[in-house]
Amino acid sequence: MKILLAMCYMVTRTGAEFFVRDLALGLNRRGHTIVVYAPVMGDMVEELRAASIACITDLDAMAVAPDIIIGNTQIETVQCLARFPGVPAVSICHDRVAQHGQPPIFSRVRAHVAVDDNCAERLLLEFGIAPERVVLIQNGVDLDRFAPRRPLPQTPRRALVFSNYATPGPAIDLVREACAEQGIELDVVGSGTGTQSTAPEGILAAYDLVFAKARCATEALAVGCAVVALDQSAGMAGMVTTANVADWRRLNFGNKLLVRQPITLDALRRAIGDYSPDEAGRVSDYARRHFSLDATVDALEDLAASIVEKERHADAVDPETESREFARFVFEFLRPPGPAQVAIQVGMLEQRLQDLAGVQQDLDGVRRELAAVRRELDTVHASASWTVTAPLRWLSRAVRRLF
Repeated sequence: MKILLAMCYMVTRTGAEFFVRDLALGLNRRGHTIVVYAPVMGDMVEELRAASIACITDLDAMAVAPDIIIGNTQIETVQCLARFPGVPAVSICHDRVAQHGQPPIFSRVRAHVAVDDNCAERLLLEFGIAPERVVLIQNGVDLDRFAPRRPLPQTPRRALVFSNYATPGPAIDLVREACAEQGIELDVVGSGTGTQSTAPEGILAAYDLVFAKARCATEALAVGCAVVALDQSAGMAGMVTTANVADWRRLNFGNKLLVRQPITLDALRRAIGDYSPDEAGRVSDYARRHFSLDATVDALEDLAASIVEKERHADAVDPETESREFARFVFEFLRPPGPAQVAIQVGMLEQRLQDLAGVQQDLDGVRRELAAVRRELDTVHASASWTVTAPLRWLSRAVRRLF
């Protein structure tokens, strides 16, 4: 099949972007012709292009129509529908709140995929998508990338807050305090603190205990870390165990799960107290059996193939019906936002400001350290010993050039 994957951007390494990357690579390995479309692209696409996957920012660059469109964000999916008339589509909902997670309501969208039960509720309860058109296909972990770590120690020594949404603040301070009480060293990795890793599979095995949500949580579980489901903005659920892993997975270890409990020092103490290397090993075995990227690619490949096959025998969508659908979309898109929409947008902007404030604090700290280093260097350069040893430094450079 020729498959066009649509996404709003491939730059910031969010869960949805990694989903598109992994899906593109997985389908490409199975012999399908894959094109990734995103109006904004960054270095994320280098890996895709190296695998001979076309990556475009302009749909007119694609001269041959795909067999099917798999859209991951609303506007870009509609752009693909408009550019390639008659081509069927699958829409994937990755988010319960964001505008780009809203489903495009078009007859040619033959199925709506939800990545968890929370997103499925959005499709069913907020947009009137019929249950028979909603399919649950969850994010998968590339088990080759995220290989099992060595067995966990009896008591955790190193912990990690693993989230691009983590920023300096009271919640992270509480996690740090709870870990310090147990003699556990804590690191924070994510874009919100300026410590984002482009290859988390290379660092997770160094940590025994991980605080994370959503995709980050599933990756840590697959590696074999003990995981506390937590997000500093939403809340926490506690330690992932064999008793809860299946149910929590259906919520993608995400916000609908995490709002059940605020982040408090006592709650963190209880969660850390539930650490068990044997239990974490059993949870990891479950994750590696049930969270695989291959299973995700299998499900989407089968869904796309069945739609393409049915399309060969189906009646074309009535042009007048489709014109009304495009007109409705344009009307809704251009209509001024109401109070509820404005509140959501303001909330998202305020969260972004908080994230940027955390980054600013980190930058200010780096600037202070650089200023201190410069002062020390100036002191050294002004010292008598620096002047006296100048000939020796010249001789050392001359010798290095010779050899």
